[in-house]
Amino acid sequence: MEEKINQISIVYKQKIDQAKNLSDLDLIYIDLFGKNGEMTLLPRQFSKLIKEELKIISPLFNKIKNYLSEQIELKRAQIKEDSYSKLSTETLSINEKINFTLPKAKLHPLTVFERQTADIFKKIGFSQFEAPYIDTDYYNFEALNIPEEHPARDLWDTLYIDSEKYGIQPGKLLLRTHTSNSQLRILKRYNPPIRIMNIGTSFRYENLDARHEHTFDQFELVFVDKNLSLADLQYLSEYYLKEAFGQQMKARLRPKYYPFVEPGAGIDALCIFCKGQGCKICGNTGWIELAGAGMIHPKVLENAGINPKEYSGIAWGIGPERMLMLKYGINDLRLFRNGDLDFLEKLEIEEKR
Repeated sequence: MEEKINQISIVYKQKIDQAKNLSDLDLIYIDLFGKNGEMTLLPRQFSKLIKEELKIISPLFNKIKNYLSEQIELKRAQIKEDSYSKLSTETLSINEKINFTLPKAKLHPLTVFERQTADIFKKIGFSQFEAPYIDTDYYNFEALNIPEEHPARDLWDTLYIDSEKYGIQPGKLLLRTHTSNSQLRILKRYNPPIRIMNIGTSFRYENLDARHEHTFDQFELVFVDKNLSLADLQYLSEYYLKEAFGQQMKARLRPKYYPFVEPGAGIDALCIFCKGQGCKICGNTGWIELAGAGMIHPKVLENAGINPKEYSGIAWGIGPERMLMLKYGINDLRLFRNGDLDFLEKLEIEEKR
């Protein structure tokens, strides 16, 4: 299996290098990551491996998968740049050329932070996954142990879509309230062990203020394997905080209720402003809540066809905007999406430091 993965890397790297246009790259991408692609079908054979082999194969597979995806994007950018260069030499009339020189693009600070967060977890074998923004009540609630009439639904102010004209029962189609709508899809699609992350936009019917928005981003991990425990959850939390905010950071777990995990935990971080000494921002406790997490509820695992007596899982999530608010002392969540370029450029300067 190890030789096969390495061979895929060699063969497709050569194909990527030889691609002459974007159409060639699209075909290569489908051959690798499409429904019947090499990197899509290969994990289905992992269940045949013994545990010792899997410890070697799983990280190698994730490494090669991320590597080939990055190589395709780099080649895509190169082909586009070459095309612009050729066009810029064509003349409209005598002595007049098209100027295709573009100002240097700048990423939104939130995008920068989210990519950095994804890179932190890619180092330990997590792959990225996408889920729909418009989804069904089943994936957003029912599959996550939140059936109809469950009081926990009051925790999410849901935006429902008028779906009757599409032949869908009213109240069954909605804008996802959290990235957790990816959980069942991930658990059904991949065989354990599973290390997947999802970053994306969520929506809730909120009264807007300095700490609440109707549109916001979430980052979530789904980690399933044998013998996982709260100790692994503690490690993941502290690993992230140290990578994102510095090696002096510490994490602690507090009991907290979420219907799709049991037990659930609020993740507190050592206050980044007073380093645990106590200040106004942390209420003189020395700690600030930064994430929500827990052990995936056995019912959620069962809904995906995974035996909760054999496997356990971790769900772990943060709000990237709130993390940036703390990191840079920002007092209004709405600033990230209101288009204030002065604010974004100032934040970008700090991001480079």
